[in-house]
Amino acid sequence: MLFFSLGCEKEKANSFICLGDIGGCVEDSNGSFATISDCELHCGKPTSNLAVVTVFLYENCPIAQYMCGPLREASRYFCDTLNQSILFRGFSPNSFSTEESLIQFMNKYDIPFNVSLDYNHINNQHGSYTQYYQPVVTPEVFVETNNELVYRGMIDNSYQQLGQWSSPTEHYLINVLHQIVDGESINLLETTAVGCVINY
Repeated sequence: MLFFSLGCEKEKANSFICLGDIGGCVEDSNGSFATISDCELHCGKPTSNLAVVTVFLYENCPIAQYMCGPLREASRYFCDTLNQSILFRGFSPNSFSTEESLIQFMNKYDIPFNVSLDYNHINNQHGSYTQYYQPVVTPEVFVETNNELVYRGMIDNSYQQLGQWSSPTEHYLINVLHQIVDGESINLLETTAVGCVINY
């Protein structure tokens, strides 16, 4: 499992923890900081990765549950089999999610990377990652390399519409990661993700 070792050390239990990258902080009962602004002020930047894959998930969304399979396969193939320096990370922007429900979700669907809560229950607003990326649905994936967004949208095209599943013919996430690993020039590609709408 991929763990986050970046960010600020924990000193006391407050409400935010820093992951050490763009967006910065997420709500966490074991966090070191009382406010997001305190967290963001003290957190540094991560070491460089070949690519960063950020996916927004909601544990009670059937399409997000299904897409855990393709996400798991992509993470294990590129990180474990190919031994590439690709950071996979997940966030739930949903007010119904809790740290406990997300741990159960990761265990149930064998997700090999961390899925963090990205909703501030204190202020009843979305967390900094959701505010930064502005996902429309769960699941929705964002791929960055060299600090530039190169892909946003579907993981694959299994779902063209809600309730309509078919075997995928396009594996968007895997394809863009192959392009990055192979050193190809990449233009930004966006597809329309299908899933459970995020209420802003």
